[in-house]
Amino acid sequence: MELQKKFILGLALISLFGTVTNYVYFSPLLTLLIPLGLYVVNKKELQRPVAWLYGFLLLFLVSVLLYHPRSLIEFGFYRRDGNFIISYAPLLILPLFSFEFQLRKYFRKFYLFALTLHGLLFIYHLLTANITGNISTITYGSLFYARNAVGGFLSGLGALGFAYWYHRRNKKELIYFLIVFVVLLATYSRGSILGLVLGIMAWHYVRTDRTKTLIVLLIIPVLFTAGSLMIGYPYYTDRLAAQDFVNKDVGDGVGQKNANVMIRVFYTFPRAWYMFLESPILGNGVGSYDDRPYDLKEIVPYLTYNAQPQKSHTNAHAHHSYLHFIAEQGIVGLALFLTFWTSLFLYLKRIKTQPVIRDYLIISFFAITFASFTANRVTTPAQMLPFTISLGLFLMHKENYKRVKIRVLDRKEFS
Repeated sequence: MELQKKFILGLALISLFGTVTNYVYFSPLLTLLIPLGLYVVNKKELQRPVAWLYGFLLLFLVSVLLYHPRSLIEFGFYRRDGNFIISYAPLLILPLFSFEFQLRKYFRKFYLFALTLHGLLFIYHLLTANITGNISTITYGSLFYARNAVGGFLSGLGALGFAYWYHRRNKKELIYFLIVFVVLLATYSRGSILGLVLGIMAWHYVRTDRTKTLIVLLIIPVLFTAGSLMIGYPYYTDRLAAQDFVNKDVGDGVGQKNANVMIRVFYTFPRAWYMFLESPILGNGVGSYDDRPYDLKEIVPYLTYNAQPQKSHTNAHAHHSYLHFIAEQGIVGLALFLTFWTSLFLYLKRIKTQPVIRDYLIISFFAITFASFTANRVTTPAQMLPFTISLGLFLMHKENYKRVKIRVLDRKEFS
């Protein structure tokens, strides 16, 4: 058991510390442990959110097998269309075990390591950046391929830093948090910045039991999504009727960030909605969104699949996690994922031990929830792996949280 503990905990910590970059694939290492975990599981019961996650995984894999089974042996699938598996592997493997270890010490070491590394790299960036260049040279990208990726990672690190400051209330922790936040601002990843700010607001509403305000805050991005579809979907369908390829012409005077917004409104969001309307129950298959031009074949009413023979794994996605879910997995897939996601929130809310880690996880949870309205964040490894590895370590840590078992009492027990 001791050897098993050292091996699994060591690999989990390497993966956690490896989330500071996506140039080297340290963080997905836990994916390799899934077969081992199913064989040597040493936990008597599984937390409810994890059980729901396994249910969603089953639906996900069935969709892959029906649409393009060869994807499961293609490396590109796990990097792009199937990055859900990489992102959630820690929650599929770590909760299967139960060990005693110094949880708070490892989280603190990770925080200081990531803070120091990105703080020093940011200083180097300031000294070497060409401030007269384009946005890709001015903004901070550091150890990640994309600005949204480093922004997603830093929003999670900021959530941890805020939790430390809130519970310790000293100048040092405040300075640490502000350093992370300034570096996050320098990424110019607007979804990540907004996600962290709204995540802290949502955490505050949870902490103060302001449920109605929290619901309103969650409804606002839903309304913005509906409004964008009302604007962009008619344009998309008009162009779709005229030609196979639909795109939005953007003038030279429009900045890169504004152009990205226009592409979402007039292209990627409506494209996902169009696929959903063609097959609203189970979607068109995992990986079908970027297989174009579409060749949608009806199986039965309200159930189609993309018969396009050229299957590809690209970075093209809906830039909106929830629209992407309904495009590829329909109402059933989105409902099952949201059931898992809601169950996870209720679990986090009931945690009584480890207050710093609890608040960090809740803020990160909401940061991901809100950022996923602006990009496909809920399955993006750069943002999800720090969260899922941290949560997996918490669930693996013995005696952190026990569910109350309810049983029916025999009449004799009342006498």
